[in-house]
Amino acid sequence: MEQVALDQGIGAQTLTLNRSAANGSFECTLCPERGGVVVRLAWRGTDGTIDLLRPASDWALRHGSAVDTGCFPLVPFSNRIAGGQFTFDERRVRLPLDGDGNPHVIHGHGWRAGWTVEDASASAARMVFRHRADAWPWRYRATQTVVLEEDGASLTLSLVNEDDRPMPAGIGLHPYFPKPPGTRLTARVDGVWLNGPTILPVERVAVPPRWAFTDGIVMDRTVLDNGFTGWDGKAMLDWPTLGRRLSIETEGPFGHLIVYAPPDADYLCVEPVSHMTDAVNRPEEPDSGLRRLEPGEELAGTMRLRLEPLAR
Repeated sequence: MEQVALDQGIGAQTLTLNRSAANGSFECTLCPERGGVVVRLAWRGTDGTIDLLRPASDWALRHGSAVDTGCFPLVPFSNRIAGGQFTFDERRVRLPLDGDGNPHVIHGHGWRAGWTVEDASASAARMVFRHRADAWPWRYRATQTVVLEEDGASLTLSLVNEDDRPMPAGIGLHPYFPKPPGTRLTARVDGVWLNGPTILPVERVAVPPRWAFTDGIVMDRTVLDNGFTGWDGKAMLDWPTLGRRLSIETEGPFGHLIVYAPPDADYLCVEPVSHMTDAVNRPEEPDSGLRRLEPGEELAGTMRLRLEPLAR
């Protein structure tokens, strides 16, 4: 890859990648300074455009809201840390709350920080974020690599401990997928965490029939925001109104899956993550997924999105 200039987008600089594909092309726009986010990922063909991820709003680019984009990185942890506090290696850590009324700290640092484009080509880019020790008292480097492929795209997220002490670590990706009528989600999981009133897990149970994604669930009326365990790293979104299937395949530590489907929304989130919610405060859970990252050690994972015709 080589250095490529950024374009001035709506309120922020963006970088657009392109790759030719069968009967069309894939296009991906990134916004490094707004949290290293994917602004848009789409297939453009002779019969129209299909978004693989929900396009970001103009407001998001003007004001820096990663939650209104297509996908953002979760680093150095996923989801919530209760009250922003935990103990690791007998050191008490207190993180400042996000200031939006949430009683917990959520999604780590990367989605609120500026990233630097380290390398880029016509169809691939690598972005880097470095954290200096502060309330999170460990230095680390995070890298995102986005590559357009013949049938979709891959997003790789890595985390390297640059501190001289071990660090609790987790990674994840937070994609927002379009949810046209009839969208069906299929995924193999073996358990789910039921939540308390502030979306912290309180009880792990067998997956109830209404969330039995192994057999495929139409998501039109499904509402949830839960972490699933025992995920095999694969999922499918069928879009019958578009005649397409989006396959999600992961490599690396992504054994947990967060599914977020708010009521009356035209999107849903299917989030590959390496650990359960609030894992730093759940050391007794044998499969919490939290990693102890030694100095110089790396934690990395890849999500691949593949668009294909939906068999009728």
